[in-house]
Amino acid sequence: MTESHPGWVDPNPPDPVDAKTPAVLVISAIVLTAVVVATLIGVVLRAGGEHEGGTVGDVLLLPANVPPAEPFSRSVVAVPVVISNQAASMATDLLAQIPVRADRGVRLVSGRQHGLYGVTGAAPVCDVVTLANDLDTDPGRSTAWGLALGLSLPQLPYYLNTLTAVVLLADTWVTTHRFDNGATHPKQAVLQAGNSILVDPLGVPRVHCASGAPLVPPDSGSLADYRIGDDPWPGFATHLVVAVNYAGADTISAADDFAVIDVETGQEVTAKVGRAIDLRGAPVPLPDPAVMNIPPDHSGSGNR
Repeated sequence: MTESHPGWVDPNPPDPVDAKTPAVLVISAIVLTAVVVATLIGVVLRAGGEHEGGTVGDVLLLPANVPPAEPFSRSVVAVPVVISNQAASMATDLLAQIPVRADRGVRLVSGRQHGLYGVTGAAPVCDVVTLANDLDTDPGRSTAWGLALGLSLPQLPYYLNTLTAVVLLADTWVTTHRFDNGATHPKQAVLQAGNSILVDPLGVPRVHCASGAPLVPPDSGSLADYRIGDDPWPGFATHLVVAVNYAGADTISAADDFAVIDVETGQEVTAKVGRAIDLRGAPVPLPDPAVMNIPPDHSGSGNR
């Protein structure tokens, strides 16, 4: 032990205290607190967005003719779809003429719009007969399928016979469904251009052929209020997405055929409405498509 005495100088004096140190520590504490608070706010907001019954949720992205993880049935896509450069160019030109609706965040279009949909030569892009047979062999699944569209079991084959197989030429916002525990569960989704679907006589998407899922119009809010799913395809942008008008907002009536684009040649052709199934006996009454297309209430359906 070193004894101190007058005049003695410690050869190893302690480091001088920096006068700025307390201020630095205070600033660091403030910054750290701000980071923690911001993180907590982000967690709360994300949790609120995922709350059951909320208006904000996730949107499923469904690439062209790829069955999702939970398909409603097996795929009934009948032929491969390759959109030629000429057909893609025509679709781009059409899209440029349709403004984005600020309240929806997408472009609203009539289902009877010339050139909205495509076909592949004379071969139908969806096997409607197989879908009808598959539903017929599974009463539980077919009952749930019909309920999604407001149809009874006896109506299903006759309704399917009113649908037309087409190819999407633009990314399209819809409400799709998955089947689980005997019930359908709605889910907001964007179908990539190139998907094969079935549309009703007013041109409203009704079946996603790669999953067999029934489709109904999307939520009546804005796509901007939803979180887009992971891994969007090249060129995806919400302002390029379309949503088909409900019948109530559409002044074009159902006709005997659709004016569509041959995706292989880029030429405009016609596609006859439905009648893919050879049905015998007296027809079964069906709901008016315009009545079926009243905007639905899917509050929170993006979260299920």
